Amino acid sequence: MRAEDNHMAKGDIINLWFLFRGVPHSMDCRLMGRIRFPDSLMDELAPRIPAGYMLRPVSNIRKIENRQNLRYSHKATGDRRVYTQVFFDLFVTKTDVIFPETGSLPPYITEIHPIPYGNKTDLSKQSPEEIVTFMKNAIRLNTRENRVVYVSKPHMDDRSNKVSLLEMGKSDMLGLELKSARQTSKPIPETRNFYIRKPPKLSGDPKSALGLKESDVLVLNFHTSVSNEAAIEYYDLISQVTRVGTENLTMRTNGDIRKETGLAIDMLDFSMGGIKMGCSNALLAYILGEGHESMSLEEKVKVLESVCYLLNFYPKLRFNRETEIYEPEIPMKIQILSKIVRVDSTQGILFENGEIKKENIQIHDGEFPEITGFGIKFYYDTAEYSRDSYSYDRFDLIHNFK
Repeated sequence: MRAEDNHMAKGDIINLWFLFRGVPHSMDCRLMGRIRFPDSLMDELAPRIPAGYMLRPVSNIRKIENRQNLRYSHKATGDRRVYTQVFFDLFVTKTDVIFPETGSLPPYITEIHPIPYGNKTDLSKQSPEEIVTFMKNAIRLNTRENRVVYVSKPHMDDRSNKVSLLEMGKSDMLGLELKSARQTSKPIPETRNFYIRKPPKLSGDPKSALGLKESDVLVLNFHTSVSNEAAIEYYDLISQVTRVGTENLTMRTNGDIRKETGLAIDMLDFSMGGIKMGCSNALLAYILGEGHESMSLEEKVKVLESVCYLLNFYPKLRFNRETEIYEPEIPMKIQILSKIVRVDSTQGILFENGEIKKENIQIHDGEFPEITGFGIKFYYDTAEYSRDSYSYDRFDLIHNFK
């Protein structure tokens, strides 16, 4: 605001609007009069405007945003940290679903095929016995409290004929001790059988949805990491119950194991309706394909915002003996379909609310803007599970939170 361009009287109330850390704020002020800046101050002003207004705040600062949910910072640099006991590993997977440019979204999605990132580890040539050995060695690398598997059961509801994946909690993995191998001269033979503790949500009634009997199929999720600095790897192992004991379950697998094949991305903040995540060269090459460097910035934005993304969240809970009574019961993996609704860059927002900000795509100081992050909105939640592919094959549109 410049004094020579505006004609306001002393005592008028004006409203100031400004951004603080990307969030709009406003404040009411009373006009106290016009002032002329001294020459000593003019050297530090940009632009060099000799006169201005003196204002006095008459209201509190108000935060203005259209977000429907509270947002929590996830990175350590954030100002609004969620409790440090809860973190997430985020993996982004590109799918073959493209959102329409106009019109409403379909109420559900059934035909969807994830496109794996290029770092997939091939375990298909391993025998079932080698897969069990691999799983035990991987879990053995974890700290003692993390030597567990998360148990899920595919269950068909008789009334709706729909299959859902029931979470049964985490169970200790048994048979990880190496004493017998050291004490005996004979090597331990490999086997496709292994043992776990009964999951906490297991029902004593075998006919119950959460009950178990012989030949029931379970999905076991586990993770492993070589060190605290190394990336965590996540796996799903399809297994079958062969015996329900008093305290333990005897399991067997045919070697059907799946590794998380998405691209690991830093999540900056999150809310009930979406997340903000960072950008990397690996992500752009994964989504846009080879030769994306030759694409214009506007072309990149159009492709990025049209793709349907499968987000896999892996909660990391850090509770000690004093706080473990507050530890929530959540699955190892949370899946959701999403869409990019905002693209951030070094020169401001490039895309928001379905509109490309052409003024921010132009060259500034001889350089094009670089994409720095994305605003992601959740659109589809898991609805039906397939016992053939052991993955979700139907996602339902999420209704807006009220």
